Amino acid sequence: MSNKLEGFSTNASSFNEGMDTAFAIHFGLSTLLILSVVGPMFYFAWKYRADKVKNEDIGTMTHHTLLEVLWTAIPVGIMMVFFYYGNTTMEVFRTIPAESQSLVINVEGSKWKWKYEYAPNKEGHVHKITSLFDQKTRDVKRALYVPKDTNIILKMTAPVNDVIHSYYIPAFRTKEDVVPGRVTKLWFNAGKVGTYDVECAEYCGTAHSYMLSKIVVMEKADYEAWFNSQKKTPTEEVEVGGSKGKALYEDNGCAACHSLDDTTIVGPGLKSMSTKDDAYVKDAILNPDKDVPAGFVAGVMPPFALPEADVAELVKYLKTGK
Repeated sequence: MSNKLEGFSTNASSFNEGMDTAFAIHFGLSTLLILSVVGPMFYFAWKYRADKVKNEDIGTMTHHTLLEVLWTAIPVGIMMVFFYYGNTTMEVFRTIPAESQSLVINVEGSKWKWKYEYAPNKEGHVHKITSLFDQKTRDVKRALYVPKDTNIILKMTAPVNDVIHSYYIPAFRTKEDVVPGRVTKLWFNAGKVGTYDVECAEYCGTAHSYMLSKIVVMEKADYEAWFNSQKKTPTEEVEVGGSKGKALYEDNGCAACHSLDDTTIVGPGLKSMSTKDDAYVKDAILNPDKDVPAGFVAGVMPPFALPEADVAELVKYLKTGK
């Protein structure tokens, strides 16, 4: 996986130009302010150093009206410029378009994965996508798929037993906290087809650095073709007769913390589950702190609230791989 933020140097979203302009102005004026203080400080220290000025030549200045006006008015003026560009830029981020004119997607952030849920398509199918960092491929598996030139509203939350996360899209210059038990909103309009990185910008525990996702911006026709299908992603074919347990394992983000072999990611590898009885495996899912393996600590894995039938399918998959 590349360390370069994908799309960062492009005007990928409607926010980029305004945000980058505001940053350039802030940076330029801040540099000017620093130089206006530090420059004279070094100059006067050199010009009036002890070996060049006699004590009897030192005078005392008690008042200089023009200088006092300037050192007050100029910083105030610069601060007003900061305020203007900061406020107008923030207004764009915080003025969320009407949902009737936007594509609304529900997002759940939890340790350590992102889940996306779309509205039903024409056939009533609901796309539910779990996006997480794949330790084997060292890249993000699955993404948020959106059409180009469309207002996208993300309604975001985290489970009440989780921690605060932050959905950060560097290429779009936007970020919003994801808070347990609350709904926060973030919006964007991407004008360039491409793939863009998503990071969690709030430290959230052991695998925080791996809480990654991607946004794939597609042409509208390509997006509609995928959205009105039952494909998990635009590049994956519909799996006919596939294992429901495997789908549950992927959709609940189990791979973010566990491998199916003996490899330790955050939690222990699950290869040994094939030798355990059903009750033990079920407890490991619903009550993970009941029997914590040696070398690991309680409280890291949240309990999963799943329907009984789904638990049975997941137990079967962990024991048999089917």
